[in-house]
Amino acid sequence: MGFCKRSLNLVQPGPFVNKWQKWCAFPVAFFLLTLIISQPSLAKTATPSKKVAAQLAALVNQGGYAVTRDGRLLAAHNLDQPLIPASITKLVTSLAAIDGLGPGYRFRTEIYQDSDANLYLKGFGDPFLVSEEIAALLTELRQAGVTSINSIFIDETAFALDAEVDGRDGTLNPYDVGPAALVVNFNTINLLVESPGKVASAEPQTPLLPLMTELGRKLAPGEHRINVTARPDGPILLTGQLFRVFQQQAGIAGSGEYGRRMVPPNARLLLVHHSKRNLTELVQGLLEFSNNFTANQIFLALGAEKFGYPATWDKSRRAMVDYLSRDPLLAKGISLEEGSGLSRHNRVTVKAMLRVLELFRDYAGLLSEKERCLLKSGTLSGVYSYAGYLPCPNGRDRIVIILNQGRNNRDEILEIFWRLYEVAGTTE
Repeated sequence: MGFCKRSLNLVQPGPFVNKWQKWCAFPVAFFLLTLIISQPSLAKTATPSKKVAAQLAALVNQGGYAVTRDGRLLAAHNLDQPLIPASITKLVTSLAAIDGLGPGYRFRTEIYQDSDANLYLKGFGDPFLVSEEIAALLTELRQAGVTSINSIFIDETAFALDAEVDGRDGTLNPYDVGPAALVVNFNTINLLVESPGKVASAEPQTPLLPLMTELGRKLAPGEHRINVTARPDGPILLTGQLFRVFQQQAGIAGSGEYGRRMVPPNARLLLVHHSKRNLTELVQGLLEFSNNFTANQIFLALGAEKFGYPATWDKSRRAMVDYLSRDPLLAKGISLEEGSGLSRHNRVTVKAMLRVLELFRDYAGLLSEKERCLLKSGTLSGVYSYAGYLPCPNGRDRIVIILNQGRNNRDEILEIFWRLYEVAGTTE
């Protein structure tokens, strides 16, 4: 049996071509027709043998599941029960964003300068403003005729968040960075302590910064990735110092302080920098690495682009409700507080997640291969989930497992699904 694999063009924006699409892409009219007729077919459920049913029942105390073949349910349990989904929530966020923002959408950062040659960076939530992008941005400024940069200020007014991400631990782990209007290198530094007191950058694209030397001074030898939000001025220092080093490398003179400040009315817009990664590329990364930060930056952009900046949680929830309301199954079966799956107030039914997978089918190649499937997993304490696709020529066979219980039996359930799927294939 052949597997559906990813093969994406990560340079060109817009629609992508991959092996999955060769097998699965249909004309739009036929695709919409299949969406209309496929859902009633879920009522056609094959009944597993008593032995298999008993095996599944022993593995699920609280949760639901489903596996399909050619639009027919091979096994299903608690299709309509709202459950905490964990990170398979990212499939819903990705689907809504691709629809609302477009697959070629690119985050922007606006660069201004006042009459004293001070630079203002106004962020609009780009989750991938990394060293390579900043180096290119300073080169653009030099080519645009900028010869001096003094103080560097961050304008974060494009976000007006009244609370942290619901469910975020607030730890200093690098993966636990919270959303913000302007974040560079995920608000982390990657440093190498070569010997006591001797610190170097641990990545070639990022130069050694004074902040690295300061934070690495008391660390043990080895590589360390540090969340700089441990200190209130950490993000400001990281951003300012990184821009300053690349400013010097670009041959732009000047020096000054770093801080937070709104763009003044008399400042001149120098440049609107658009991310080199479009939304499709960002979605692939957030699904592969289950990046909570990127998911919520996209979630917030969805609301802000629909209802206007500044971005707020309320606008994004409203935008998500508007999107889900276009499909009765989604509207009835999905309720989200945030876009990453961290919140225990998020709710999804198995039936609604089956529908999400149906709608996401043309982007299935963005998912990673796991256990012979294209899968997104989700894990919180007491929450274990899978959602994705079994390999097949038509790309419509889907699996959903959502467990809200102490025992993580999702892999055992998946193995049973495979046996059911293969047996069904031999009897058709």
